[in-house]
Amino acid sequence: MNRTAVTGPATAAREYVGSVMSLWRTRPSTIFSRRAVAAGALLATAGVVAGCGSSSSSAVSASPASSAGSAAGSAASPAGPAGGGSAAVSLATSIASGADSWAVVPMSANPAFWEVFARAGNSKTWKLVTPPGVADNGGLVAAPGGASSLTVAVRPSQDLAFSPLAATANGGGSWSTAGPIKAAVAASPDALAATGRHLAALLSNGTIETSANGGTSWSVLAKPGAIAASPAAKACDGTVRVTAVSVGLSSTEVLAGGTCGTGGTSALFSHSAGKGWQRASLPVSGQLVRLTNGVALVAGKSGLTALLPTVSWYAYAPLTGTPAPTATAPSWTVSGPLPVSDPVTASGTLALGSAWVLLPGGRAATVGLTGATGAAAPGGPQWLLLPPVPAHTAVLASGPGGDTDALAVSGSTLTVWQLPPLAKLWSKVQTISVPIQYGSSS
Repeated sequence: MNRTAVTGPATAAREYVGSVMSLWRTRPSTIFSRRAVAAGALLATAGVVAGCGSSSSSAVSASPASSAGSAAGSAASPAGPAGGGSAAVSLATSIASGADSWAVVPMSANPAFWEVFARAGNSKTWKLVTPPGVADNGGLVAAPGGASSLTVAVRPSQDLAFSPLAATANGGGSWSTAGPIKAAVAASPDALAATGRHLAALLSNGTIETSANGGTSWSVLAKPGAIAASPAAKACDGTVRVTAVSVGLSSTEVLAGGTCGTGGTSALFSHSAGKGWQRASLPVSGQLVRLTNGVALVAGKSGLTALLPTVSWYAYAPLTGTPAPTATAPSWTVSGPLPVSDPVTASGTLALGSAWVLLPGGRAATVGLTGATGAAAPGGPQWLLLPPVPAHTAVLASGPGGDTDALAVSGSTLTVWQLPPLAKLWSKVQTISVPIQYGSSS
């Protein structure tokens, strides 16, 4: 797999974008087979490796490097006037889906080259599985759809105005194409949701679109401002900012999470056929940081609280005066607060309905329905502070046997560090060299 960054006139790039869009509409499989050509045609600036090599010691404690942080931040802007939240959330994340783990990580910097890594079952190693064919400097947004399945939306960069889609059903061994989404997917790690062939996408302008055929065709579920104008958002004074979409109790139910009113209070809305938009209550107040894979993170006055799935991946109680949904489910399990006021650098999910967060200064924490020993946490889920993460850590992820992995980026090298339960030190277990070709091409 070749990654090429090129220099060239912006006019030439715009002209080539038109031909790429035409090619996509007629032969989508072709564009995903020409990774280097598409990347070279759509980039207008050269990439330069940033950051130092990782330490060779067996255990490291340091703050994340600026190279990974700046690359992640470059695709972490809010989703736009109608779609974004008040705080940026990095696209760098990891997803635990069944026995599989996925990670979306920015390699290099300025521009970043976004990559997808996968670890199957109880495998001890990660592998590079990024879908080929399209320049991904704008970022990748991923959503699990079932066992060994992942759908990835490529955010536009340079003059590209649409979001190509790729999907795998075999752990990244091969990819198929669909779509594309004919607009930019929002710069949020929760802008895409999937269950089977049912997809939901949040666009940069706040539009929510859905697909019932794996992304082959899309329809508008909510235009910008539609939720704010609905009876469900009466208490929001006409201001609703959507930052996340997900799929509800059924494949046709869509959730939209974000803020209500000008104060940034968290809000969750549900849409189902025949019922329209309904507002759902959350068990804690504050600002919604993430809504992903059955886990919600809410930042409030007392700190960061996790809402973890129990039997069903999510549950909600309708607000007073709104009709109850047909389907019912037990409530979220609410964690104790993590007493921090700093913004979350990155976050994601771990196996067994758990979650992790990275914080400034190399700090990290996990939370789950079970404690570090695997037993149910007494008194309910509580956050566990980890030893300072290795330098350049971009994301945490589930490792084999209940371990926690830290994926650290330095230039084009990904280093995997591992922390067994209750351990005090991280150990380096794997290094992956990602093929990125820097320079010019014609």
